Amino acid sequence: MKAFLMTGRHPTLPTMPAPSWKGPYLRYVAGRGVSTAGTNLVNVVMAFAVLAVGGDGLAAGLVLGCSVLMQTLVLPFGGVLADRMPRKLLAVGGNLVLAAVQGLLGTVLVATPEWASIWMFVLAAVLTGAATATVQPAFQGLIVELVPPASLQRANASLRLVLNMARIAVPGIGSLLGAAFGFGQVLIAAAVSFTACSTILMGLRLEMPPRSGSTVFRGGREGWQAFSSRPWMWGYALAGTVAVPLWLAGYQLLGPLILTDEPGGASHWGWAVSAFSAGMVLGSVVALRWHPQRLLLACVLVQLLWPLPLAVLASAPELPWILGSMLVSGMSLELAVVFFETAKQQQVPEHLIGRVTSFTMLGENALVPLGYVLAGTVADRVGASSVMWMCALGILLTNLVLLLLPSVRSLTAVSARSDSSASDVPASSPQP
Repeated sequence: MKAFLMTGRHPTLPTMPAPSWKGPYLRYVAGRGVSTAGTNLVNVVMAFAVLAVGGDGLAAGLVLGCSVLMQTLVLPFGGVLADRMPRKLLAVGGNLVLAAVQGLLGTVLVATPEWASIWMFVLAAVLTGAATATVQPAFQGLIVELVPPASLQRANASLRLVLNMARIAVPGIGSLLGAAFGFGQVLIAAAVSFTACSTILMGLRLEMPPRSGSTVFRGGREGWQAFSSRPWMWGYALAGTVAVPLWLAGYQLLGPLILTDEPGGASHWGWAVSAFSAGMVLGSVVALRWHPQRLLLACVLVQLLWPLPLAVLASAPELPWILGSMLVSGMSLELAVVFFETAKQQQVPEHLIGRVTSFTMLGENALVPLGYVLAGTVADRVGASSVMWMCALGILLTNLVLLLLPSVRSLTAVSARSDSSASDVPASSPQP
């Protein structure tokens, strides 16, 4: 397989004077920070909330799977919208939808808990998935609009550092609040966070770059061409099609199932998620200083430690071991995310970033709904620990196979290239 190797900054990426992007970037970081806090509040209590209203492992998997299924179906359209409409508008509107959905569900759980049923969680999951499919490509495009290409890894690492610091306390606090006051109050708090994100981003001043007047279908084809012409990108996304469902099934579904019968299981899981977030903070700090020349090679190598906590949970769910493995796993995954996002943002034209992001997310999400349902169903029959072992081994093998791709091993970063090559255009890359 021929490696796609960019040798310079893409001429269509926008540049801004160094001082001009920092203020809007900080506002963007603040908005994403409170939105991430809301997402983590929802994630840490959702499976427990479904179980609390009488659901089982299959019901919890169905709720989580419906959210990802809808997100997967809407993502291609969301990516086109992110490249044709003001991204700030999409981010603001999507977060307001998330606020309304979680606020209503939380109110039902607080005011009339006897009315709560699984179909309400399913409906909320569907609406959440659709909103997320428009918000995420817009978020990815906004940072490319704001930050010059040479500063993207530092900006990504700084952003991830702030987001991960928010993730450390939020899951632990959310699980404690859920145990003490109820899961509905936690969902209402998440709605407040999504509303705060929309309010902050409304003050973001951006001039939308000129866009072509192509149709939605043509826009989708252009995005697919940009995605499929980069073997390192579709190879990584294909690997994620296997690894991400295995991870989410273990992390969001099987973990709570294993600990739900343990004394203090809900609070222990909250602190375990916080430990994972602490590891991501460490990864962000490392990414601020470590700038590997071969971005994708470094990305895949650090991901070999990613499934460690799944193996620990499957063998000995004791809190100290869980916390330690979560810390290591979070650091490895964070480094991988920063390296991959930097490579994508540096080497994909700004006017295509939303569509390419939607395709990478589409690959990662494609089998997640099936993974949730299968994991929940099999866990109900053979035990969650056995399924967790399968998930851990599957993730490890997938990353080892990914190392065989020449394009993954050879991709280099913009910052690693000489100034003399900055104006080169790769012959192997079709110009959209």
